[in-house]
Amino acid sequence: MYYFSFGYPANHVFLTDAAGKKTENGLKIQCIFNADPSRSIAINGVPATPASGCLKATVELTSFKNILTAVDTQTGEKNSITVYYVKKAHKTYRFSLDDNIWFLQDIAKNQHIYRSIFENPYLSMLKGVHDQYGTHFHLNIYYETPHDGGFNLTMMPDKYKSEFIAHSDWLRFSFHANADKPDRPFIRKGYDQTKFECLRVAEHIIRFAGEESYAKEVTTMHWGDATKESVRALRACGVRMLVGSFRYANPNNVQIRYYLNAEQCALMENYGFYYDPETDMEFVRYGSTLQHTALEDVPVLSALFEKQYPLYSHKEICVHEQYFYPHYVRYMPDYPQRFDIGVKWAVENGYRSLFLSDIMEFDQKR
Repeated sequence: MYYFSFGYPANHVFLTDAAGKKTENGLKIQCIFNADPSRSIAINGVPATPASGCLKATVELTSFKNILTAVDTQTGEKNSITVYYVKKAHKTYRFSLDDNIWFLQDIAKNQHIYRSIFENPYLSMLKGVHDQYGTHFHLNIYYETPHDGGFNLTMMPDKYKSEFIAHSDWLRFSFHANADKPDRPFIRKGYDQTKFECLRVAEHIIRFAGEESYAKEVTTMHWGDATKESVRALRACGVRMLVGSFRYANPNNVQIRYYLNAEQCALMENYGFYYDPETDMEFVRYGSTLQHTALEDVPVLSALFEKQYPLYSHKEICVHEQYFYPHYVRYMPDYPQRFDIGVKWAVENGYRSLFLSDIMEFDQKR
């Protein structure tokens, strides 16, 4: 027997409507198979036709999880992969913010003055963007900020809980880390410590903001660099998807890739979504940043990303809370303008804002 394999799609990737043609029952895609064009191969019963140095067959994805099996009809040789069709992901965007704690510290400090959480300047700015564009915001939370007044989540009052719940359709929170320091904490912490820290933050989010405001299934681990054991710990806490950039260099460089290897990162680069059965975790990569580029370049780079990665038609936007504050060393005076220009581009180009839990339909039987 001669080896043959799928060239497209790849095993354990997620596909959106951009990958094929939407049908009444699902999505039709053209599979590319690495094999001698003279071979007689069928993919899910569909005979493959010869192409330039390969074989092709059009198959239909009719459910979230789809097993594609190629069979050599003469030798009986088989090759199978699993791909996932995410029917709600096409032309969507999600806005997440990392390293959040100072806005909670401010609300706690002013709890006898603020009648609303939106008297906090940071949340007020987010609400302004939401009111104008309908943007959903996902904030990843620290437990404490020991070097900035000694605040931790036990000091956050629950007097605003009903208001948080009332706005949970667009404003939600999840675990990020214990604190800003040390850097890359999850390459050092084991299963038990990671699980403890995640559950502790979750408990307080639910206490002061309600279970409706807790984004249990999705988060970004601080620095996006982690061992498999720390990822397994978050999976045990109910986390199902992790966000990062997944640019692979070498094992000693921080590339916000968690533990994924070069091959897996390459799949993330092209497809944007990937599932690792070893840890039972799904991954999604950033599609934009509003922090590390000139303001006028944001629309240009957003359009370029769309052209460079046509299969990845979801857009992940991320900013960090600290850049909002004048006292921070990396303060960005044009912070609010970056939100406006980034979201405006997405909306004007046909993207709609959704939480990843809704896009991935975690609440549905899959």
